[in-house]
Amino acid sequence: MAQLAKYNIAFKGLAEGDHEFEYLIEKKFFDYFAGGIADDGNVNVKVVLEKKSALMVLWFHVNGSVKIQCDRCLDLFDQPIESENKIFVKYGEESFDEGDDVIWVGQGDNHINVAKLMYDFIILSIPIKHVHPEKPDGTTECNPEMLEKLNKVETSDNEPKGTDSRWDELKKLLDNK
Repeated sequence: MAQLAKYNIAFKGLAEGDHEFEYLIEKKFFDYFAGGIADDGNVNVKVVLEKKSALMVLWFHVNGSVKIQCDRCLDLFDQPIESENKIFVKYGEESFDEGDDVIWVGQGDNHINVAKLMYDFIILSIPIKHVHPEKPDGTTECNPEMLEKLNKVETSDNEPKGTDSRWDELKKLLDNK
């Protein structure tokens, strides 16, 4: 956790109002959270801490790119990401379940570590479908050798095979609309 100490934001002693913190997220940061979707990247995260008397609001502005594996050809590529997220930080000795966007800190705490929050917001900003972006001419940047192998497998799977006679009676029911 000492490696992530630079992501601590000391909120005790800060005046009420907005305070900005900027972080450059690179491979070393992703290594700490090994085993995720992204293992490398170049992401700028701006954290705006809005301090109020009863609570704090953390705004996370994520912008950059992460290196992920293409679902189609399995090559790595840079996926652009961008997101804005908000977390409420409330003071209290007990934490109450108020949702995913509320964090509780004790009255004696003087800082909050935002590393895990930044990592989560980076990962959540990655699209579900991981494929190379298309070139301006409409072609894909996927590995051509892998696409050729996939096309061979796809065409061999599409060849008609003999029907299984066990399903013939059920198929008759489909025809009786």
